[in-house]
Amino acid sequence: MKDLIDVLPGIDLPVGEVTSRLDHMWESEATGSPSAFRASQMNVVLHFGWGVTAEEAHARFEALLTFAQRYPSRIIVLCPSREIQDASMRAKLFSQCYIGDSHREMCCCEALILGYQPENCGYLANQVSVWLEPDLPSYHWFCGVPGERIEDYFDNLLMGVRRSIYDSSYEGKDLNQLNWPEAAGVGDLAMARLLPVRQAIGQFLSGYAIEDLCRGLESVTVRHGESTWGEGQRLMDWVRECLAACKGSEDCATESARYSMEECGEQEAGCSLALEFGYSDERYFKWRKFCEGSMGEIEALLGQSEEKISTRVKPLAAEQMIAEALFF
Repeated sequence: MKDLIDVLPGIDLPVGEVTSRLDHMWESEATGSPSAFRASQMNVVLHFGWGVTAEEAHARFEALLTFAQRYPSRIIVLCPSREIQDASMRAKLFSQCYIGDSHREMCCCEALILGYQPENCGYLANQVSVWLEPDLPSYHWFCGVPGERIEDYFDNLLMGVRRSIYDSSYEGKDLNQLNWPEAAGVGDLAMARLLPVRQAIGQFLSGYAIEDLCRGLESVTVRHGESTWGEGQRLMDWVRECLAACKGSEDCATESARYSMEECGEQEAGCSLALEFGYSDERYFKWRKFCEGSMGEIEALLGQSEEKISTRVKPLAAEQMIAEALFF
């Protein structure tokens, strides 16, 4: 099996020559030189683990390039290597300019790709620090890196990082449970993808007082598809946080209610994500997102009559999802 560094685009270079070649590449006295369109706002490290496939690496690399066209960034990609046995490293340099409808809309992106041995945490941190744009904020995106390995990076590679992100649906576990030095500096791409869902559900429920939503509440159930475990977990976290605003008020049942997550059963075969409130009386609230397309549906009896409405849950573009996870 090829190392990920071999399947990503770029030219092979000695590690020590990458930054000098990068500086030389953008040097030009010509008017309208690409260097005029190269103004990074941040560093973003895309950090792969062993289990990431070539297709998955390509998809995330392309997503980050799309993000960099909107938010100019120096991209550093870390690829674990099975071929390196002597603690050395391999490097690639990728650069590309994207031109919009006019020459003024040009954006130049660069990616520095490093093949490394995962066990050498300190050496890896030193090399990444050399490649970072100084005086710019840094962000770190983990993909397929085990939690125990991430914890090894807390005191070296992640020192000074403004925010670390991961995708709980891809990882299959909630890395938010690690002993992060600053929990507020951790983001989940699954939570970012929930933005349209939170807007759709929140817009409907905002028509009712929080005290009424909490009164007589017996159960809160989230159902998720096989590939949306992370979205299910983050949806439950969001609901519990919202309902917590009612704690202490009269008739509030949020603390005694049952909260459960489960995978969609056969009866919800066409559903990728669902939320349901159960009450001690005839009231109920049900929302679900269909697997196909961007449509969902709300069925509810929270007032004097039953309601059934369609909801549109348009997925975020790749660059919007990354931006939501990094900045909010």
